[in-house]
Amino acid sequence: MKFSWVPLILLITFQTFSQQRQIDSIRQVLNLHSQEDSLRLSLLNELAYLHYSIDPEAGLKIGDSALTLAALLKDSIGLATAYSYKGHNYSALGVDSMALAMYDIALNLKKLKRDRVGEARLIYNKGLVYFNQSDYRRANDCNKRAYEVFKVEKDSFLMAKMLNSMGINHMYLSQYTQSLDSYLEAKNIYEDLLLTDDLEYVNINSNIGLLYAHLEKFQLSEEFQKYALAGYKNQGFKVGEANALTNLGRLKTENGKEKEAIALYENAFKIMEEIHDRRGQASALTNIGIAHVSLKSFKEAISFFKRTQKIYENLNNHNNLAIVHQNLGDCYLNLEGTLNLEQAEKHYRASLEYALEVHNLSLQYNAFEGLSEVQKAKGDFEDALESKSMAIVVRDSFNSTEKREEIARLEAEYKYEGEKALLQADFEKIQALSKAEVEQQRLVNKLILICTLIFLLAILVAFVLYKKRSDAIAEKKLAEFKAKVADTELKALRSQMNPHFIFNSLNSIREYMATNDKSRAETYLLKFAKLTRAILENSEKKWITLKQDLELMKIYIDIEAMRLKHSLEYSILVDDEVDAENTLVPPMLLQPFIENSIWHGIAKKNNNGRVDIKVKSDGDFLICSVDDDGVGRQKKIDTIKTNNSMGLKITKNRLEIMNQLKNKNGSFQVHDKEYGTRVELKLPLELQF
Repeated sequence: MKFSWVPLILLITFQTFSQQRQIDSIRQVLNLHSQEDSLRLSLLNELAYLHYSIDPEAGLKIGDSALTLAALLKDSIGLATAYSYKGHNYSALGVDSMALAMYDIALNLKKLKRDRVGEARLIYNKGLVYFNQSDYRRANDCNKRAYEVFKVEKDSFLMAKMLNSMGINHMYLSQYTQSLDSYLEAKNIYEDLLLTDDLEYVNINSNIGLLYAHLEKFQLSEEFQKYALAGYKNQGFKVGEANALTNLGRLKTENGKEKEAIALYENAFKIMEEIHDRRGQASALTNIGIAHVSLKSFKEAISFFKRTQKIYENLNNHNNLAIVHQNLGDCYLNLEGTLNLEQAEKHYRASLEYALEVHNLSLQYNAFEGLSEVQKAKGDFEDALESKSMAIVVRDSFNSTEKREEIARLEAEYKYEGEKALLQADFEKIQALSKAEVEQQRLVNKLILICTLIFLLAILVAFVLYKKRSDAIAEKKLAEFKAKVADTELKALRSQMNPHFIFNSLNSIREYMATNDKSRAETYLLKFAKLTRAILENSEKKWITLKQDLELMKIYIDIEAMRLKHSLEYSILVDDEVDAENTLVPPMLLQPFIENSIWHGIAKKNNNGRVDIKVKSDGDFLICSVDDDGVGRQKKIDTIKTNNSMGLKITKNRLEIMNQLKNKNGSFQVHDKEYGTRVELKLPLELQF
């Protein structure tokens, strides 16, 4: 069952959110100030803005008065503000075309005044309209354009606002890693600015709760939503309060407490009716329907979904239409009868069409799953299998282990930053106290210090100069000694590597020639001779170019491929940022990993195999990976144990010496896959020129 979660994004204005008493206060001032001047225009504009979250229809009427007065006063700035706030009220009513038209007029006025920040604010507000139309990519384009302007202006407050909005769009595009990254960065900014009482900070916490709900971390989600509900009530923000109630209701439904959930939804619906928020009403109705589905009251649920469908069609909200059609499909699927199956299939296909349009992978997965169930119930098993396969493909594209690991990393990073800030504050406090104590002690001992200062300073300078010279000489000798030792060890390791590899190659020749195939044996020997010659030529070299080394690997793989029972495919891909002719690597460093992939992974299979070698740069490091689709380490562990892994031990020792010489932290890691193994080698980057 697909749920209707409600994210929170606030419009950008030059004012902050205010409560009902501010509206009453402004009305009193307007009644006392009847003069048609800039003060009255400013009051009208502020009043129009304050109504967008309470009574947008009244806000439009006030906006018309502001436009008339601004035109009379020929005040272009006040005129742009009036058009902008009319856009807010149209957006609240779901009249998106008029909202965009108002924003475009205001945007043109801002351009005439060369007000880049004002333009950025309006671009962001246009992005909210696109968000309401489920055009999340276009909405994020607006957010990013505005963010770049605020970044140049060093406006951290508005940068955080953009990040929150970008997080929501990423979430609806099933880009959960980017979503959490944006939320946490925005949250950090507000905490650094000590603005945790700000309404936007409350919104960020609510939206993080939504993300955790999408990731099925419901306990964490509930904690964030309860925090948000308290914040909205404290600030008197009705829209936020209703949305938080809706989201908490969803969590109740998840825990099997449908009746409690329905009560929360009904409270949210009442609030949305009071403030004429049609989107909010539709969300509450959708979730009431979902609760009835959980109670197996499918016919009652359908009536709520039908009401919601009409609202979202009028609002042109394709993302939520996909959700509604998904739920209608589920309801009809659970009702008996062929006609109900036809209705279920119709709604699942409509859901899929909308989900594809808004690029929502999660909704696409649910639609394919529903179609598979309907087709199975109708006896169309071939179509059911195809739909099920498509669902699996979509699921794997957005619900991968890497995304969840990356999100865990971001969470840890955020906690670390918070702990570091607390430790820094404690350190600064201790440092301040210590400084005060030192100052006091200096005052007490001032006379004594003056008498002894010159003498002590002379001794200190002499000692520092002597120690510095001694340390420099010692460090120079130590560096020369380490370099000599490392060079000696590197030569010794290389002398071990060449016999080890040659032994394996000669053994391969012996086994192949036993077949008496003279033509292929000659080809094998020619390749081996070429490889052996290259190894001997490089035996005295510490480094060869990446291009030369990869050519050796190609020859090696070709030789080993001829020994296998089944076909071996391979690819060698070098990133465009890596200059293979200018980048240096130790000779034959990848060979032991390729050997393991072929003989301990692919050779154990009963079919064809593949090895992929990739090279890319990462700052001061060169990243080389060897990826195979063999049997994996678990199935080849006995083979590895009996083989002592001499090549891998030598490679590890060579890496340690390189790290010592370059003062870097190179390494290699082995990653187990479902089918096969991937080895990632991290080398200090070395260039010829």
